[in-house]
Amino acid sequence: MASPFRYFRKHQKAFLAVAAVVAMFVFVIGDAMFGYIGQSRGSSNPNTVVAEWKGGSLTVQELANLTQRRYFLSEFLKRLRMTGAQQIMEEGGTPTMPSVPDFVLPEGSSSRDVQVGVVTTRILAEQAKNAGMSVSDGMINQFLKETSFRRVSDRGIMSLLSGVQQGDPRLLEEQLFSGLRELLLGNTYFGTFGSNVRNVLPEQRWEDWRRINERIALQATPIAAADFVEKVPDPSEAELLAFYEQYKNNVPGLVHMVLGAQLPAPDPGFMQPRRVKLNYILGDVNSWRDEYRDSITDEEIADYYERNKRTLFDKQGGSSKFDDSLFNSDSGDKSKEEEDESTENTEAESSEASDEANAASQSSESANDAEDSTDDATEEPATPEDDESSNLTSPGHIRLVAFQDTDDNSDESSDVERADNGETTDSDSSDDDNSGDASDSEDEAEYEPLEDVKDSIRDKLATDKAVVELKNKIEDIFGELQSEYNPYGFQVVSARTEEKEIPAPPKQLTNLKERAAAAGLISEETLLVTQRELADTFVGKAIDAQTKGQYVVQAAFSSLANFEPYLAQDLDGNWYLVTKIQDVPEKIPAFEDIRGEVAEAWKQQQAAKLALKKAEELASESEKLGDSLANFMVGKPYEVITTDLFSWLTFGSTAEVERGPRLGEAPPLEAIGPNFMEKAFSLSGKEVAAVLNYDQTIAYIIQLDRRERPEDELHQVFLSEANTWYGGQVMMMARWQNQQRQVLEELTKRVGLDLEKLEEFLNPTQAEEEE
Repeated sequence: MASPFRYFRKHQKAFLAVAAVVAMFVFVIGDAMFGYIGQSRGSSNPNTVVAEWKGGSLTVQELANLTQRRYFLSEFLKRLRMTGAQQIMEEGGTPTMPSVPDFVLPEGSSSRDVQVGVVTTRILAEQAKNAGMSVSDGMINQFLKETSFRRVSDRGIMSLLSGVQQGDPRLLEEQLFSGLRELLLGNTYFGTFGSNVRNVLPEQRWEDWRRINERIALQATPIAAADFVEKVPDPSEAELLAFYEQYKNNVPGLVHMVLGAQLPAPDPGFMQPRRVKLNYILGDVNSWRDEYRDSITDEEIADYYERNKRTLFDKQGGSSKFDDSLFNSDSGDKSKEEEDESTENTEAESSEASDEANAASQSSESANDAEDSTDDATEEPATPEDDESSNLTSPGHIRLVAFQDTDDNSDESSDVERADNGETTDSDSSDDDNSGDASDSEDEAEYEPLEDVKDSIRDKLATDKAVVELKNKIEDIFGELQSEYNPYGFQVVSARTEEKEIPAPPKQLTNLKERAAAAGLISEETLLVTQRELADTFVGKAIDAQTKGQYVVQAAFSSLANFEPYLAQDLDGNWYLVTKIQDVPEKIPAFEDIRGEVAEAWKQQQAAKLALKKAEELASESEKLGDSLANFMVGKPYEVITTDLFSWLTFGSTAEVERGPRLGEAPPLEAIGPNFMEKAFSLSGKEVAAVLNYDQTIAYIIQLDRRERPEDELHQVFLSEANTWYGGQVMMMARWQNQQRQVLEELTKRVGLDLEKLEEFLNPTQAEEEE
């Protein structure tokens, strides 16, 4: 069979028009379909079917293989794009994102996200084939060409492939093409549903603009549902049991994300949520700084002062530039001027320079990877005739004729490098020439006296030493724990595969308190906490110290296994070496055990209906009188509140615009939802309405108090900025996202995807871990 790379010829230009316009991650769409599904823990039988739909299914092994391929594709495409961008920069240009779908996984993507995306992609690709769509090898070649900014040759492609994953080049090639074909098919199929969203009618544009820019204030009377609980008659046993069955699978206290706003869930829940217990070693920067403070000598303080007085202690302008914020735990937050002038002498400062060097080394390694691949590309002669002889000596003699037109820019790159080097030399010379001027001006400058900043400098140097020592100690313990966990983790996996009892962890993984004491650190343990409770703790808010991609709370309820070490840091630089020591699965209590709780929740729900009925009666009476709600309530036992001006939707701050609109608020009213907004903005004149808030704890009687602008003025403002309004594109994207959700809901029903089976695989019970 001929290599698919040979299929494409340079006159075959048809290319993925719909896919290029849509340009989205298929796996992200899958998250909308399976938003409630948990994290995969695996299955004992690789042949077990974990995802099933009409005409298709995936086993444990198939899902694992597809997931591995997805990671491989993402890493390869990321390197391909980086290599092409690097060459453009060497040519003196500025790369912009290619106009093709971006299938690189976002940083921090969990394995759950990827697995859900794999299932979604397979379903969408099958639907595309059933609809008669196809993706040729030529289209894939063109996709690769565009992803690389038309800069990477066949040799560069194969070099990148082998760099991402070792193996037979022909198999890697097949893996690449089969994976991209499925992604592009799914992407193209889903994109066909978006054609109508790009045709926004004038009245839709007016509606979008108005929901953001129209603001009103209300007169409102709250009627609490709790006041009607005593008026609710006791339920029958049949009513109570039916109520229990309806909500027994709901977790209580959930928060719903509604149009970008977090609102308390309206429905009760009787399921006991999953809870975890963490044991962790805490490296507190502030306490260690206090221990090191006395070790800082006057000589160190004077040296630091002399080296940094021009940038930190200059009194020009009447105030010191010295800032206590410099004494946080992040020892790398020095100004560029300080770095230019300083020669680090203390242990802490030496470590700081080492950290910077490590970061630069990592950056250099990435750049070198790109340069190596680019060198492969630029070694190819520019003429098509010569390019025909550039076959690799691999078993398949694979060559990318799609890249025949790749230019050799090595000479230009060398010129750029020489120019860059020249500029650097000139800059260095300029600095040397001006050094005398700096010395002359130093005598004229006025600085903060050393005695006034001595304590602050001592804190700074003590913090630096603490950060270095803490980092070394905590990483040493982490390395020891990781080495001890690896064989135990393998034993756990083997036991599950063979359906045997999970072995108890060795003492080395449970003695964090002893390890912490030996290192002069603190060991702490949480209670059994829910995901929401853990998210409110300091340790829950700490983020993975290595990848910066996952918070402790996310890891604890997803990828982190029992007794597996996890290294994290918080925003203040404190260290957390975490292990999960207990994981209690969610549980549905028996009806008999929570009968009283069920009866209380039933009465609260019925009380909300009574509160709304009362609100509707009062609203009708008020509207008949044709007066203001405030006047109507005079002498009645109800409060009337006038809200602030508010809009139906809002973008929040300027920085939040790209995230899309979110539901507005009407202070001081509580937990108002979309139904409230719809009724509020439909009011006119002396109309009065009644509506429940989102969690159905309050029934509001509402009447329009005032509009910020009259209707005519709103029309004029809209017409004046309709084509330039900053929110136009964002609102159109919001329409597209809403349509995505609707399409996926319909698709799920149409293909008959067994969500329960998939959920069971992705979120199985963890009773065996607990044992």
